[in-house]
Amino acid sequence: MSTTSPNPRQATRDMYRSLLFSVYLPSFLMSICQGSVLLVIPLFALDLGADVGITALVFSLRGLGNMMFDVPAGYATGRLGDRTVMIIGVSMMAVAGIFTSQASSPLQLAIAAFIFGGAMATWLLARLAHISEKVPSFQRGKAISTMAGIQRFGNLLGPVTSGFIAHQYGFEYVFFGIACIACTALVLVLIAVKKNQKSALDEKSPGLMTVVPDLLRRHMQIFATAGFAVLCLTILRSSRQLLIPLWGESIGLDTASIGLVVSASASVDMVMFPLAGYMMDNLGRRYAAISCQLTLALGIFLIPLTSNFVELVAVAILAGAGNGLGSGIVMTLGADFAPPESRGEFLGLWRLISDSGSFAGPMLLGYIASSIALASTFAVVSSLGLLGAAVMWFLVKEPLVKESHQ
Repeated sequence: MSTTSPNPRQATRDMYRSLLFSVYLPSFLMSICQGSVLLVIPLFALDLGADVGITALVFSLRGLGNMMFDVPAGYATGRLGDRTVMIIGVSMMAVAGIFTSQASSPLQLAIAAFIFGGAMATWLLARLAHISEKVPSFQRGKAISTMAGIQRFGNLLGPVTSGFIAHQYGFEYVFFGIACIACTALVLVLIAVKKNQKSALDEKSPGLMTVVPDLLRRHMQIFATAGFAVLCLTILRSSRQLLIPLWGESIGLDTASIGLVVSASASVDMVMFPLAGYMMDNLGRRYAAISCQLTLALGIFLIPLTSNFVELVAVAILAGAGNGLGSGIVMTLGADFAPPESRGEFLGLWRLISDSGSFAGPMLLGYIASSIALASTFAVVSSLGLLGAAVMWFLVKEPLVKESHQ
């Protein structure tokens, strides 16, 4: 008696349905929170009397919180299970929102910014571990790219709504709203995410300081090749977000025009996730990553050749399309490479690599621009994209496992 394989379209619909309330809706709500935080933290710091330097320091603590929580969150996911850590991350966001709504000094806001960063790192790590466990490899690209697209939309919607609320009612209402949204996400996680298997917590369980060096030793080749390529990609991505506004200002565009350029790039980036998911699941993760890096590198390389609004918009759209071709690629590669027995810990290290690139990119640009010239940074950053693509092509083995039909 022969068995027929399930309809691929039906399997994809079932996969999306299974993740709708457990991952996609909470991710959308949490991305609204994140987008709001990115906008209002620096504005609230200035409103509290901080100067530009202190404001930048306060804002940077969010990124530091992200990095500091990556590995501990991964370790906790391996020990407590992804559901528990998802709950912790969402709860931290709600608590940080309530705390910040009562902040009256830049110091209190700095503490809140660090907690916000830690909350997002914890949530993102546990969410990725959940998808890695629940979704098979041949559907993982679609699942994660869709999540990345939803996250991009939430990050775009968050600043719009929070900017309006802050202008009409005040910053404290924005943060209270963030807490309410996080609580809604918490209810969804509590209802929709089922308990999963977790490691036993006993005296024989290795500690964090034992697990991390062991993982680095056993998976050094992956971290040194695919991890390096991801580091290059995240530097490229963070550089794009900074270089487009800086170049727009240098060629004499006003703030409104620069905003339109950035919005056009972000809009194209946001709608590319279906193509990114198709590429990852059908053509391979390497194909998607290399296409993303090469197109994004080309877009960044062409930016200093522009001299007016129309030219900059065209190149920014190219860069946005390149970034969109890699929607979810970093998370998908991490999920593919993560060993089942230590998935959370591996993903924590993987996110630390990507967050390091996002954190280091603007610092690298600032150093090059101040030491040489702004125009020189575009070539340097583009070369990193070419280097990452070359490493991905020559040194990284394709991790996609195709569906087997019986």
